[in-house]
Amino acid sequence: MAQRLARAGQVDIFQLRVLHSSDRNTVKLAKSLSKIVHKYKKMFIINNRADIAYLAGADGIHLGEEDIPIHLARKILPNKLIGKTVHSLEELENSQKENIDYLSLGPVFRSQTKPNLKPLGLKKLKNMIKYIRFPFFVIGGINVNNLDKLKKLGRINIALCEGILSSPDPVQMAREIKETLKS
Repeated sequence: MAQRLARAGQVDIFQLRVLHSSDRNTVKLAKSLSKIVHKYKKMFIINNRADIAYLAGADGIHLGEEDIPIHLARKILPNKLIGKTVHSLEELENSQKENIDYLSLGPVFRSQTKPNLKPLGLKKLKNMIKYIRFPFFVIGGINVNNLDKLKKLGRINIALCEGILSSPDPVQMAREIKETLKS
């Protein structure tokens, strides 16, 4: 699937998020995906695991609250991108002091990826955007049906998974999402 999406040019950044697999299998998968993604000159980010990002030659890492601290990730990946997800204005304010390259804000809408997190909603998201000093992505429950609501917030970057991968034709869905964002 990654090769089809990268070749079609509809996805610019790929992120590997593995929840239940051995380290050996995750490294193997990460190396394979890194090769595919970089062949098409796209970016590749690993979720949570600085060691695997390093071994796979990823372009960066995305960290959550329970992952290693940013300063330790920088020691492993000194010249790579480091991003972090925030779920509230308080977390956003704390993150602005960290040595990160980008933030993800969300989930904006209810998401199957993180079903236990309460969605921010558009009003809270809009308020958070006013305070952000980093490049950012909006995440969580985004699909072609709610993109127009996000477009009203101005120029934003989005990251989504289930909105593409749950589609019967992920390449066509990615194309449709990209076109909707451009219009």
